[in-house]
Amino acid sequence: MNSKHVYIILALLVSFITSAQITVIDCDNSKLTYDKAHVKLLHTLMDSAKISKGGVKITLEQQFFCVMPNSFDKMLDLLFLDSTIIHNKVKESGGPPPKFHLDHPWVSFLSEINCIESNQYYNKYIDMCIDGFYGADDIRNGFVIYKRFETDTEAFCKALAKRNDSEIKSVFWFIFDSSHPENEFNQELYDKIYPLIYKENKKLALLMKSTLERLIKEKRH
Repeated sequence: MNSKHVYIILALLVSFITSAQITVIDCDNSKLTYDKAHVKLLHTLMDSAKISKGGVKITLEQQFFCVMPNSFDKMLDLLFLDSTIIHNKVKESGGPPPKFHLDHPWVSFLSEINCIESNQYYNKYIDMCIDGFYGADDIRNGFVIYKRFETDTEAFCKALAKRNDSEIKSVFWFIFDSSHPENEFNQELYDKIYPLIYKENKKLALLMKSTLERLIKEKRH
């Protein structure tokens, strides 16, 4: 662990040793490095949070949230770097390849966090999905942001509705994008979340509908 990595961790700990409550937190992105130390920090915070409880768990989850990227491009950079690190380790050790998974562990963990004030949480998550596109395996389905339409419909719709139409359609595009978007998963997902969204915000629901229709039309083979 280099000195830069230690400095990042110490700075984060000073910022986040607070009471265990859902609140707006101060994320200082100037300390983010988007290098191997950053990848290691994300894994460390996530793994530690999973085995912690109470206030310690919330603090670690808040730290994890803050060091997650806030754009699609930055997320791609870290996912690519993480995959490269794993590949090189396996190659050097001669061990078996890593287990196949569709959603990267960081993505799954982020989608389940509930200790961040909703506007702050959704703004970062939405920013991460804007301009997103299908890249197979880890890069798909809007980094599973769609789950929030099922579990936290009102708050997510309220945050997304504050964005302009282009940004909203970009999020929906990333959710449904695939090499063959006219597929069973997309249809089941659409059927499940459309009525939930429509009940909260008809405009959002119609933008989702038109985006999926355009996606299918443009990528139909």
